[in-house]
Order: sequence, then C-alpha cells, then structure tokens
Amino acid sequence: MALITGASGGIGAATARTLARRGVDVWITYSADEDGARRTAEYCAAQGVRTALSRLDLRSPEDARRLVAQVHGEWGALHVLVNNAGVCPYTAWPDIEPDEWDTVMDINARGTFFLIKEAIALLRRAGGDRAIVNVASLAGQVGGISTSVHYAASKAAVLAMTRSFARLLAGEGIRVNAVSPGPVSTAMTDALDPAVRDGLTGSVPLGRLGRPEDVAHAICLLASPEAAFTTGATYDVNGGLRTD
Repeated sequence: MALITGASGGIGAATARTLARRGVDVWITYSADEDGARRTAEYCAAQGVRTALSRLDLRSPEDARRLVAQVHGEWGALHVLVNNAGVCPYTAWPDIEPDEWDTVMDINARGTFFLIKEAIALLRRAGGDRAIVNVASLAGQVGGISTSVHYAASKAAVLAMTRSFARLLAGEGIRVNAVSPGPVSTAMTDALDPAVRDGLTGSVPLGRLGRPEDVAHAICLLASPEAAFTTGATYDVNGGLRTD
C-alpha cells in the first residue's frame, strides 16, 4: 500500500502508474488538478489494485492529519510514502517576495515534514519492509540557477530531512531515501521559454531531458524490498550532470 502526493501528472502520476502495474495499492493526492488526478486513479484502478484519491493542501498540517486519519480508517496501515508534491516557480532572486518564499518552503519542505510526522504511525502499523521516498532535486544539491533560490533551499531541506529521518527510523526498520531529479520534461519545464528549455537539454550529458518514468522507476526501486539495505541515500536521476 502506497501513498503518493502530487499525482495529477508528471513524476507523481508516473510513480502511481508504475506501482499499480506492479500490483501495489495506491492512494494518490492532488492540490488543484482534480481531473489529472482522476485520470491517474482510473489508470491505476484498471490495473486491478485498490485506488483512492484525496485533495491535500501541504501548507496545512491539519490537512495532513486529516488525510492520514482517512487512510487509517480505510486501509489501516501503509507500507510506502512518496513525498512528490511540490512547487517550482521560476522567479529571479531579486524578485522573490516574502509571501512567495513562504509558499515554496511551506509546500516543499514544511509540508513534507508534517506529512512524514503524521504518516509514521501508519508505517509502524504495517510491519515488514516499509519505505519513505522523498523527491528532492539537483537544485538542492548544487543550488538554484535554472530554477530559483527558494526552490533550491526547499529541496536542500528535503535532503537534510531524508538523512535525519533515515537515522531516526532505522531502528524500526523504516527506510528513508530521496531521489534527486535533474531537468525532467513535465508541465514545469514545458512552461519555460524554448531557449531556456533548449539550454537545459544541452547541459545534460545524455543529451535529453529526463522523462517522468525515469524518476518513477528510481522511486519504485527505493520503495521496494530490493533496496532493503538502503537508507539515508540520495539517488541521482539527472542524465549525468555533476553534483559536486
């Protein structure tokens, strides 16, 4: 049983679809694009797995608590949590205002923390192999240039939380890892100026942008018993871009 946030499209939808094809029950969340989330849910249900759908506002710890209570009531436990939902405004640093800074940090970092905090009880109930996978970013490792300063800061926080929770939960057999995508072809990158997008593509040693499925496969590996001895790790999915 897996809970995947931000599964209306992109990496979250690809992850939900991949898990469903592997026979994993999926509970997906969305913030605004309900139609996209329903399409993801319908695809997953067609694979013969249990599927559920909820709206989630990651800015609200109360919303995270409500969601986890709903999962508890209907499923009882949880084996996998994928923290994928996030925002990535392409704002030059001189133009970042306090409200935008707070929104990015609240959704990407604070929201991830509070959902993990609420979901741990369900992971404990499940027993067996259990995993949390956080979606970070290359920007969190090297800084935000093609993205933005506040986005990079929020994803650096996600990486730090991943290492912290890995240490805190290892004794209970709950693994915590992160994937760190480079440029991926999603609605976020599709909205870029074509020249900027071409520049991103040209910077990747493998010569293309990533696909959501590239990241989804890495997430599913870290979520599976095949990665049973891996915790506190960051799995780079960036086409060969340097992280040092």
